[in-house]
Amino acid sequence: MAASSPSSTLIFSTLSPTPATAAAATAASCSSSSLSFTFSLGPFPKPQIHNGSNHHATKISALSIRAQTLDFSGSFFEGGLEGDDDPPISPGSGVTAVEDKEEPQCPPGLRQYETMAVLRPDMSEDERLNLTQRYEELLVAGGGMYVEVFNRGVVPLAYSIRKKNKAGETNTYLDGIYLLFTYFTKPESMEALETTMNADDDVIRSMNFKIKKRKY
Repeated sequence: MAASSPSSTLIFSTLSPTPATAAAATAASCSSSSLSFTFSLGPFPKPQIHNGSNHHATKISALSIRAQTLDFSGSFFEGGLEGDDDPPISPGSGVTAVEDKEEPQCPPGLRQYETMAVLRPDMSEDERLNLTQRYEELLVAGGGMYVEVFNRGVVPLAYSIRKKNKAGETNTYLDGIYLLFTYFTKPESMEALETTMNADDDVIRSMNFKIKKRKY
């Protein structure tokens, strides 16, 4: 019995934690908890941004720019530019013919002019064609040559225009049919054209411009 007591004490001492062992175990436990807590508070993974969103935004921007370009290009003349899905223009098409068409030379004694006329928006197609023919004949009668007319159609006005007709009625217009006349004529014939357009009930507003040749 006396010999077994030290053995029991030794076994008990081996199984019981010493203060140093307890401190080490506590530190290890705290360290493990800290590592686990630190890992749990790690940065969240960044969400993946698909390239499709950026591509979509770029596409919208490009379309907006393209829309602004088309509107600017067709500011005075009727029609527009071809789109990406349109078939290619053949060499014999009308667009190529216009691009290849040479500007006529100014005949001696004449000057180049442009006249912008705004017509009543409620005019029928036949009425507009008759008015166009009437002013073409007036220009030719005054010595005009190479008369061309461009129709832009009905366009909203930048500001309302009030005009009194021959019957004494005053009308306010918010839009009108835009016509552009280009021609060569004698300078003295412009007064008759301006007087006729100002007295015409179908013409809301008109302006004449003298075109000067650029010197390069």
